[in-house]
Amino acid sequence: MLNNKGFAISTILYSLLIMATLILFLLVANLGFERRTTNDLVNEITDELNEFAKTHK
Repeated sequence: MLNNKGFAISTILYSLLIMATLILFLLVANLGFERRTTNDLVNEITDELNEFAKTHK
């Protein structure tokens, strides 16, 4: 059985590991959202350019 000091150190280490995992998850989620937004913008610009090219032949 761990003494109080060992238990405190283990608790801090596990807390830091959980926080790092959550931060990593949030960063990946944010990058995915930005990529989706950028792809939507690129698709919208492509559609507008194609429509412009069709109407001005």
